[in-house]
Amino acid sequence: MIGMALEYIEANPDERDLLRSLIVLALHGPPIASTSTTPAHVTCSAVLVSPDWQVLQTKGRAAPAWRLPGGHVDQEDQSLLGAALRHLTDQAEVETNGLIPASVLPVDVTPYPVDAVPSRREPEHVHYEATFLLHLADHPLGQLTGKGISRRWVNIADVRGKLGDKLRLESARARV
Repeated sequence: MIGMALEYIEANPDERDLLRSLIVLALHGPPIASTSTTPAHVTCSAVLVSPDWQVLQTKGRAAPAWRLPGGHVDQEDQSLLGAALRHLTDQAEVETNGLIPASVLPVDVTPYPVDAVPSRREPEHVHYEATFLLHLADHPLGQLTGKGISRRWVNIADVRGKLGDKLRLESARARV
């Protein structure tokens, strides 16, 4: 985890201060990928792009908004990228065999505050979401099996924030 964070900072030096707390917690605290670790822990998401740079978003029955597939790292996950791929399969029914990871490093790491959930005795904490960029080969996705999942493709111009900026830069580089 620490090695990944340091390599990410090397590639994104402007984000050093953003990840400082994560590195300190990883060095001196409990396992940073455990969902019970507070004040922060790591989560993963997958940004799947089509050959024409459309981005896949999903929405489940209980989800109020469209989002990238992702979530917590499970104990059986072998890596953060593995966790992101698992969520992509579970939440979007995407067969990962036809995907090409852009890197073993995340394209983006962003901290998000999470409200306390008193019913679960979960305090307010922070999710450091590691987002991995994956490219879809030239074949279309299969049909959904009707598990209450919806998916859609959006233009990278509609992806906001730091992640959207990074995706637009990657898209421009790919077209050169």
